[in-house]
Amino acid sequence: MTGNVLAARYELLEQIAEGLLFHVYRARDLVRSRVVTIKLVRAPYAQNAPLLDALKLVLENRQRLRHPNLLELYEVDLQAQPPFYVEEFVRGLDLVTRIRRTAPFTVPIAIEIMIGIVEGLHAIHSAGVVHGDLRPANVLVGSEWRVWLNGMGMRGVYRAEPSLAAAHEARAAAYTAPELFRGGAPSVASDIYACGVILFEMIAASVPFSGETPVLTAEAHLHEPIPSLRQRNAATPRTVEGIVTKCLQKDPAMRYTTAQQLLNDLKAVRDALRFGKSLGWSPIELSDTPRPATSSDLFARKPTPPPPPAEDEEEEEDIPKWLRTMLRLTGALVLIGLVVGIAAWLALRFVPEDRPVPPVVGKRLEEANRLLREVGLEPEVRMEGYSEQYPPGVVYSVSPPEGRVVRKGSTVYLWVSKGSRFVQVPDVRNMPESKARRELETLGLAVMDAVEERNDPNVPLGYVIDTVPPAGTRIERSRPIKLIVSVGSGYEATLPPTPEPEPPTPSAPKRTFEVKIDLTNQPDRRIRIEVEDALGKHAVLDELRTGGQVYIIPVEAQGRSVKIRVYVDDQLVQEIVR
Repeated sequence: MTGNVLAARYELLEQIAEGLLFHVYRARDLVRSRVVTIKLVRAPYAQNAPLLDALKLVLENRQRLRHPNLLELYEVDLQAQPPFYVEEFVRGLDLVTRIRRTAPFTVPIAIEIMIGIVEGLHAIHSAGVVHGDLRPANVLVGSEWRVWLNGMGMRGVYRAEPSLAAAHEARAAAYTAPELFRGGAPSVASDIYACGVILFEMIAASVPFSGETPVLTAEAHLHEPIPSLRQRNAATPRTVEGIVTKCLQKDPAMRYTTAQQLLNDLKAVRDALRFGKSLGWSPIELSDTPRPATSSDLFARKPTPPPPPAEDEEEEEDIPKWLRTMLRLTGALVLIGLVVGIAAWLALRFVPEDRPVPPVVGKRLEEANRLLREVGLEPEVRMEGYSEQYPPGVVYSVSPPEGRVVRKGSTVYLWVSKGSRFVQVPDVRNMPESKARRELETLGLAVMDAVEERNDPNVPLGYVIDTVPPAGTRIERSRPIKLIVSVGSGYEATLPPTPEPEPPTPSAPKRTFEVKIDLTNQPDRRIRIEVEDALGKHAVLDELRTGGQVYIIPVEAQGRSVKIRVYVDDQLVQEIVR
């Protein structure tokens, strides 16, 4: 459907996703001149009245919500065919993709993302509703770790159709609270549980409970003990493990009561990371926390030596007085020496062993963590920073410094490289806008949400004309990049009246154009060519072509103005205007 205009207003630019229930498109609102997201109900469910009624109720609840961490809903038309709704378009990647590409996240980044999630969740709960389907697929993350929640209330919509419900439960099982597997309804507590799973996954790069099937995953949620986050990622502060553990309690009453309570603890962690404060506290008792040793555990009271047996006065008289004094003094010195020796032995025996900080600078974070743990030290990432000497993911500084002797169990702080502060801007011209963003963000570059739009008949609509700064420029990674995106030959803010087809005349003979389609190193593709000429808009080719070849396809058109659009697998790849 790419290239079509929906409801005489929304031009579909690019299909960006396909879910269980929706086809998702990036589109242009021709009336308000803005880019939006349109979700069209898929054909099998477009006539399902119970499902559409459930969807209508969910969307009515969404229209009441306004918050920076929630996608704004613009328009709903469930009477159209296909039914659809229009929402805010944001430039970002879903959290599933970010976890797959970069997890485990550093603790500061994971906490920043989770704060955005919980702030949006708090707004939902404050409106008297619950999310019910909180998982990474429904979290969008943009530049500077800006977060938007999606999918609110959709669990109830899926349950209106048995086939959808089964497929959805399989996808959501890893993030589902135990009480929901027992038939309970989604609640604030189940949303809090999902937060714990997501935070665990971002830091550990794996979910806390999993199984080969959804049923086995459910069994794990119901019966397996909560795994230790610090065992899976040694750089996790004790406080963060405590937050996750409290969220993942089997009993809903043992979790955070509100999203605001969870948000307060997350912000406390963020502040502690920023200002170097201790993160040794926990909002819940951790079962693996050892009891602190006390001096009474290390030293026992020494028994008082028994008094020497009484001596016979006659024997004392046989020993000179000065000799008796020397013997008693010697005995006292021996006793004192024995007590001091035992105390020293106990001190050496029970005081934690000292050891030097091993060499970890220049090592990858995973290896540095392993080396520190092998000698009984606790690694913790203090921050990520730019380094011209070390590549991304490599430790470039450590405190205490390497070789410094510290107590066993001490925390060693690591500074991890994000790579060079400078990077060369890649060439993303003639790429679809979404693909260009992915290419730039993969290099760690910040891409501005706003784009500059230009008319360019030689670059297809929605494709990148250029960047600011241009390709090849060496820039700091923190400098934002603006995309210049083509709007084709131009468009009007309101739809112009449809012109009458231009009748063919002898002065406008048929013309033949050659369209080149290169499928080298590609699989079989569906090719569709549409022509807009004096005879109107019509398709001249729609067929599957074998990959690995270059095709030169002659296209006939008639009239003075001709527009040819080439689609590969329903994606517009070329537009020719003559």
